[in-house]
Amino acid sequence: MNTISRLLGIEEGDTLHDVSLQFVSFWAEGRPVLVILICLALAAVGCVFYGRFQQDRSLDKRPRRKIFLACSRGLILALIGFILAEPVISIALTEHPRPLLLFLLDTSDSMNLDDEHTSDEIDQISQMLGGQPKVAEATRLELLQLAFAQGELVDSVSAIHERFDVRFYSTQQGHTIREVSSEQEDGVTLLEPLTADLQTTAIGSSLDELHRRHGTRHLAGVVIASDFSQNAGSPAISAAEQLGVPLYTTGIGPREVIDVAIQLQTPLVLKQDERTTVTAIIRQQGVVGDTVEVQLYQRLLGTGVDQLEVSSEVAVGAPVAFVLTEAQSTIDLPYLPQESGRFELVAVVTMLPGEASERNNRSAREVIIRDESLNLYFVEYEPTWEWRFVKEVFQRDPLIGEEGFRTFLRSADFKVRQSNDLFVDQLVRPRDEFFANDVVLISDVPGEMLTRAFQDQLAEYVERFGGGLVIIAGPRFGISSLQGTRLADMLPVVVDRSLQPKPSQFQLVLTPAAAGNPFVNLGDSPEENVLAWSNMGELPWYQPVLRPHPLATVLATHPTDKTVNREQLQPLIATRRYGKGEVVYIGFNETWRLRKKYGERFYRQFWGQLIYRLGLGRALGQQKRFSPSTDLTTYQTGERVTVTVEAYSKDFKELSVDSLKGRLLRQVSGSSQQVDEISIPIARDNVVFETSIAALEAGSYRLMILDPETDAEFEIGFDVTTVSRERLDVVRNTPLQQQLADITGGQACELFELPELLDGLEARPFEQYSHRQLPLWNTWLMLILVLGMMHTEWLVRKLSNLR
Repeated sequence: MNTISRLLGIEEGDTLHDVSLQFVSFWAEGRPVLVILICLALAAVGCVFYGRFQQDRSLDKRPRRKIFLACSRGLILALIGFILAEPVISIALTEHPRPLLLFLLDTSDSMNLDDEHTSDEIDQISQMLGGQPKVAEATRLELLQLAFAQGELVDSVSAIHERFDVRFYSTQQGHTIREVSSEQEDGVTLLEPLTADLQTTAIGSSLDELHRRHGTRHLAGVVIASDFSQNAGSPAISAAEQLGVPLYTTGIGPREVIDVAIQLQTPLVLKQDERTTVTAIIRQQGVVGDTVEVQLYQRLLGTGVDQLEVSSEVAVGAPVAFVLTEAQSTIDLPYLPQESGRFELVAVVTMLPGEASERNNRSAREVIIRDESLNLYFVEYEPTWEWRFVKEVFQRDPLIGEEGFRTFLRSADFKVRQSNDLFVDQLVRPRDEFFANDVVLISDVPGEMLTRAFQDQLAEYVERFGGGLVIIAGPRFGISSLQGTRLADMLPVVVDRSLQPKPSQFQLVLTPAAAGNPFVNLGDSPEENVLAWSNMGELPWYQPVLRPHPLATVLATHPTDKTVNREQLQPLIATRRYGKGEVVYIGFNETWRLRKKYGERFYRQFWGQLIYRLGLGRALGQQKRFSPSTDLTTYQTGERVTVTVEAYSKDFKELSVDSLKGRLLRQVSGSSQQVDEISIPIARDNVVFETSIAALEAGSYRLMILDPETDAEFEIGFDVTTVSRERLDVVRNTPLQQQLADITGGQACELFELPELLDGLEARPFEQYSHRQLPLWNTWLMLILVLGMMHTEWLVRKLSNLR
């Protein structure tokens, strides 16, 4: 390649199509003739002016010198005119650039871990490093840097430089990346030394940044060297899909270690004196055939204001022995709640020899044990089959019962509503009574019956306090009269007064979204679910709507009838989040047909799952009114713990205090000592109190926050550790590593397999049409010409004197 090609930026293999001189100044663009005429005119003006009007007797005696000076001045003026036209050399060519291959190196704190390798792994890594003897003592980052400094990987990286434009990046603080400087020396790529000091792994955010920097270029792929312990930033899977190039995921760290973990699963609410079971899921790696013991404990949360100590854990029953035969097993632990209140249930599995960490041998869940029932409030105009069967189902439910089911029946005699405990006499209830409900159901009522006061109370209940609402359309009134009301704004569907209940013999159809929603999945299998819904037979009518709400999830539709846009099927069952709560719409009151052939089995399951989803998935009872929380459950020393309390008065109005009081307790050797008294000032909306405290020492902490309305303390716990979150999980996230490779068409490998992977990468050739412009002018050149014009005569005189 000659010097001119280098100046023009033409690489070897590029195809040159055209080279031309163009002018880009606003007055000269596309007017080359005008530029030539102006240059000639300036040259003539320079010659004439100097020849005729420049008076110099010494030059008059030397006409040749005067002619030379006149021509020089004219030429310089012509060049100035040429430069003012902003000339450029325009080059059109087809390029064949090397595709870009990026390396993303993980520099989080987990890369400082010193892993225990098997003898086979040590041999394979040592062979890749050319016989490096200190593989067993090296950290993950040291192994990575050794691989790029010596051995087989060095040759592979040097070879791919001929096929790819290779660049190296490392993860950096702030969920971003930085380019790692590299240089070629004797054909070897030398990287700058790396340090692993990041406290989080944000692979997704790093891929987003790579996409921002190189997304428009011809990117061949990204090689990621990491343990893939993603714990911060944007989701790695979605970021990889957006990047849209193959990811070659190189795993560092052990695939598995000897480990037994337990996860406790319990209902959020349990009924006092009702015998039940809680489920413990046990996961194990590398210990098949070993026997462990599982012990269940309970601990009462919260203490009286005169107590310093938090309650201790009490064993529930005897330990249960369990043989580990599968990677994941389930064990049921019997439990009889004997006292009401907020409790922490803890399942502990014994630690086995050789386990790397005992932190996952313990799992805790908070439960509410109630001596009272869940509260359902059913609003209906007159008794219907749906109302009768729902009442029967929940009056026999152990978590609801007769004391938990209340109804407002508009057609019932007022004296009956006053004398019968099943009924309430007025639709609008006192605030403390209404907001104590867990689910409200409204079925087939006229719009004028739902007063403005009731709708305002209901909207606040759902939006602000996370209540559950079920709207059931009926054949008498439908829901079209709700158009323009606050209740209509909450619905998962858009209603219209012109759409009345429509007779139609049809079989309900579940949508694909129904598979992920528990309350419409009946029976114990997909086959039983199909059986249950087909057992309803043909429905005789349904409530048409304009369309589903944009934020709704439609779970069931009419098989053929469509909405007004003629694109969507009429929704029959749909859900929608509204504020902190959820609203469920059912476009018919015929679910009682689920009782056909199978009695209450599927009917009870449908309504039970629906009510438990709405009522148990949120804070209940006093927790609706006083709800404390922390932003995390585990902190590092030096971090700030953010404490937030959403608190209301007994009648669910704003508290009359400016701050809440609390006590911070630190657990030491089985007991607790008070660390500090804290004040939690009001922060926003007159109901949210918030503060932050420093996590100074490692340990387990309990924060006791005083409810000024009841003088009871609510307890929340958190742990402070000196170990970074990066070191809490020593096992490589192999599923994420493999998934990133699979969804992008890349390949997952071990570190010692990386040289072979790189050797097999082929650079796919591609052509890129390019149009370049090389400027022939700049400000310095203009200055030189002006100075030259001013000093031409001086230069000529100097040259003459030299002779």
